[in-house]
Amino acid sequence: MITTSSQPKRVRISRTPDQWRSLFDRFEKSGQTRDQFCQEQGISLSSFSRWRTKLRKQTQVTPILSEPPVFTEVTTAVQPEGVPASGWDIELELGTGVFLRLRRPC
Repeated sequence: MITTSSQPKRVRISRTPDQWRSLFDRFEKSGQTRDQFCQEQGISLSSFSRWRTKLRKQTQVTPILSEPPVFTEVTTAVQPEGVPASGWDIELELGTGVFLRLRRPC
């Protein structure tokens, strides 16, 4: 006895990483849920999730310093006895427009 399935057999499509990136771009712009998008594109949820995780790990970038850090020794003058200590200001430029300012009032 031969039985036939009423469901059509899915053809496995092999995609390159660039094709997956393109699919993920389309998904982000589609406004659809992941389930809706995968069903419409004929993609299994497990493949979608596996490739998304894989590509995200590959695109994580470690920042590289363009210049080595510069260290400067900061010393304070010793005040003679009976002379009140004066305040001080220290400003560090951390790069990309970020500054750290330390102040000690008188």
